[in-house]
Amino acid sequence: MAFLNALVTQQFAPDAIPAAVRSAIGKPLRRAAALTQLALVGACASLPEAQREHPTLLLWQSISGPRQETQNLLDEVCLGGGEPMPYDFLATQPALAAAQIQPFLPGLRSATHLPLDNELASHWALMLGLACTWLDQGRCAQVLCAQLDHWSDSASGQWLTVTDRPLETALASLQIAREDATATALDNADFPAGLREWLNDGRSPHLTLQSAALPRLAVEFARL
Repeated sequence: MAFLNALVTQQFAPDAIPAAVRSAIGKPLRRAAALTQLALVGACASLPEAQREHPTLLLWQSISGPRQETQNLLDEVCLGGGEPMPYDFLATQPALAAAQIQPFLPGLRSATHLPLDNELASHWALMLGLACTWLDQGRCAQVLCAQLDHWSDSASGQWLTVTDRPLETALASLQIAREDATATALDNADFPAGLREWLNDGRSPHLTLQSAALPRLAVEFARL
């Protein structure tokens, strides 16, 4: 069994992200893509400083991906007629976010990016199912599951922190549900909002999230 220790939702104007980074770590994160900066700000908000050295895995999905960074790179090559700087190319590689945030999250052991092609289906159930499995296997002490998106007019981050033991701030327990479990939550971009509503309404003792991509996979939350 695993435990939901934090649920964090962040919204930014794109030009406000660098200020959020400075507020989180006390200095700018130079030459970092917007998604990397969102990852750093969200991770710091999701994990108290005392927990940042604990063995941590990061799973994050994105609809936007490095779209803005890729467009900037193409403009430089196709319209500017010059060679892009190395960090412009690196900004188009989401997997490199882990290397740039690891100095501020020393317990980070691994990070995986899961691209999405639309808002109707997400990988929350997959990420949470992996978190439950890895925590049970002792591969880590905590897993950060996130959705990060950066558009021309907005930026957002949604975070769930899953731990191997209930902390003082624990919100619910969770585990992989039986195969015939009845889904009560949709696996889409709005799932964190639905989870927050379930945590606050106090009506049903359980919430079951079923994967849209893998219907046999479901994750069940229970109130503590």
